[in-house]
Amino acid sequence: MSLDAVALGAHVLDILGRPVTHIPDGQGAIILDEIRLAPAGTAAAAAVGLAKLGATVASVGAVGTDALGDELIRRLESFSIDTRYIARKSSVQTSASILPIRPNGDRPALHAIGANPHFSLDDVPWPVLESARHVHLGGPDVMRGLGRDGAREILRRAREHGATTSMDLLGEGSPKVLTILAPALEFVDWMMPNFDQAAILTGERMPEAAALRLLGCGVGGVVLKLGAAGSLMVTPRENRRLGAYKIEVSDTSGCGDAYCAGFIRGLLLGWPPEECMRLGTAAAALVATGLGSDAGIRDIDDTLRFMRETPMR
Repeated sequence: MSLDAVALGAHVLDILGRPVTHIPDGQGAIILDEIRLAPAGTAAAAAVGLAKLGATVASVGAVGTDALGDELIRRLESFSIDTRYIARKSSVQTSASILPIRPNGDRPALHAIGANPHFSLDDVPWPVLESARHVHLGGPDVMRGLGRDGAREILRRAREHGATTSMDLLGEGSPKVLTILAPALEFVDWMMPNFDQAAILTGERMPEAAALRLLGCGVGGVVLKLGAAGSLMVTPRENRRLGAYKIEVSDTSGCGDAYCAGFIRGLLLGWPPEECMRLGTAAAALVATGLGSDAGIRDIDDTLRFMRETPMR
């Protein structure tokens, strides 16, 4: 079995509603334009983006044996994602978030942690991992069941079998998280947190300084997602910024995961890193035009058309 990519890590089912201007007092109600469910989390949402961009993908993580887990898996499978290696945990619920989306696209979250911390090295499908061209580790900071050495072992074995690797984070980050993940970072080709996470991880207040600090931890390259300001790539050879596309933002849920998916898809297509940044930026912009992590992106051809026709800020 050969796959373009394995997305391993956090799996979340999002329940989203918009536009939410306020939470009513008492038992009051407000009328929304839209409520929907979407697969989310730094592994599951990245898997969706990769699949929509034409990659063959397996999603690996943990969900409960509940209806939320059934729905999350069903929605992943609707994008032709291989879900056979998602562990079902009967002792906990599926991780889920309620996201009241504000009119400007901001997304405060009400979150149930659920099954993600219960995924362990015993749940890793090693032959599948070792067959992939790329392994994306999404949210190792919340995968406490992997222990201190799990992320390192996953990425080391992926690299040994010829895969490129990437890492993204789910939580807000802390210096302690950087210490915990440090042994794994030499096996990360591309570290792709957002700047807020990187700033908390490193204590640095400027994007370039935070990226250089992460680069000094052993990763091959750093891509910082800067929201409306675009993104920054720093490697031992170059420092490059790219702006964002001009769009009307509907919901920012999943934009970072879509960026990772686009960047990784570019790598799989053999593109240079600066073009991978463009594809990641386009994927993130398209997701921001709809509601949920699975919105916006249609396929690779439509995304390339968007890149040709849409101006940048």
